[in-house]
Parts: sequence; structure tokens; C-alpha cells
Amino acid sequence: MKEQVLMSLGLSQNEAKVYVSLIEKGFSSATKIAEASGIHRVNVYDSIARLKERGLASEMIYEGKKGYQASPPAMLKNILMEKEIKLNKIIPELELNNTLNKNEQTVQIYEGYDYIRNMFLHFLELKEDIFAIDAPKFAIDKVGRFFQEVIHKRRAEQKQMMYHLYNRDAVERIRFLNTLPYTEAKCLNQENNNTATTFICGEEVAISIMHEREDLKPMSILIKNKQVADAYKMHFWIIWEKAIAP
Repeated sequence: MKEQVLMSLGLSQNEAKVYVSLIEKGFSSATKIAEASGIHRVNVYDSIARLKERGLASEMIYEGKKGYQASPPAMLKNILMEKEIKLNKIIPELELNNTLNKNEQTVQIYEGYDYIRNMFLHFLELKEDIFAIDAPKFAIDKVGRFFQEVIHKRRAEQKQMMYHLYNRDAVERIRFLNTLPYTEAKCLNQENNNTATTFICGEEVAISIMHEREDLKPMSILIKNKQVADAYKMHFWIIWEKAIAP
């Protein structure tokens, strides 16, 4: 049992046997250790060398004879402390890896307004609040007014909130949206010609770069990551407090 416990601390079987022999016999020569432990004398020297490195044994001269003595058993606690120190060093890295593995994350790129339409249909399935930041005035015409009406109707039926932050030039659109149930819209009180719109729903963030020109296709970058989505939501509410509802 004693040897098994010592082995669980990282000692080899021979090291454990040699240490126990030294504890039980006291100061001993390599020959006596070999006889007591049943280990070949050559292997005894190897084990003693490793025990000395760990601070668990020492070499000494007693009455003119060379021999070895075990360090106090309390020294074994140093092994545990050393293991704990090493463990504490890697725990933060392990926790980070564990977090990243638990939070499934993907980044995908899409082109065209069809993706944006399908994205809204997917958001309806998530049934979580939808956030839109920096939507340009022409977005409604590009995505389709009829399609948007259907989306808003279905969203209201399932009591799903949507918050819009439009550019300043979309005053009429903002006023209309604020008449819809489960919908709130504002704009920043400053000029903003940004055409990169950010949509957030659940653990997903989609950044869509739209163009007013007919010959240019929109590009959307979809990020699926809870930490990223939560950060964008926090950012949204900061902007929302500074926005106005004309």
C-alpha cells in the first residue's frame, strides 16, 4: 500500500521500494538496500540518484561508511505542492480551450440578397430578439417590401422583438416601423452613410455590405459564436441609448 501511494505521486516502482526500505531500515548501504527491497544493486543506485534529485534521499558518511538516508516523509508533500503549482499554471489555458470548444464557432461568406432573405427566415426560427445596426435607407427596396411585410407579420405573431438602428436619412422608415407591434426603431443624431449592416440574433452575427448600384451584389459574413454575439448586443445597447426616435 505504501509503495502504491508513492507511485501515485510519480515515483517509479523501484524508487518507491528504495524509499520505503530507507525509511524502515534507516541509514543503509546500497547492498543492504538491495537486500531489503529485492532490487538489483545497479538499479538501486539509479533509484537513489532520482530520489536525491527529488530531495527524498541523501548520501552521507556514518562511522566511516558510505550510505544513504531517506529524507523525512513530510518532504513527500513537496511533490504534491509541485504538482499543484504546475497544474495551476495550465488551468487557465485548459479553461480557455474548453470554452472555445463548447462555443461552436463558424465563419461563412455569402453573396446576394437571397441569403439576406433566408437569413431573416432563419431568425424567425430562432425566436430570439433581432437587432439591426446601420441599415441603409435603400435596404427595404433591395430585400423587397413585400418580403419584409411578411417577415414583420410572422415575427409579431410569435411576439419576437426587433430593434432597428437606421441611418439618419431613413426617418420615414423609422416612423413606420415604430407603428408595428414588437418593433422599435431609432437613428443616430448624426450623418452616417454606412452601408455595412450588422444583424444579430441568438448566437449569430451577420454583417451585410449592401450597394445601391444594381450591378453590385451584397456580401454577407456570418459569424456563429456566443461571445461575439453577446459583445455585439452590448455594443448595440450602448449605441441605442444615444440614438433618437424622430
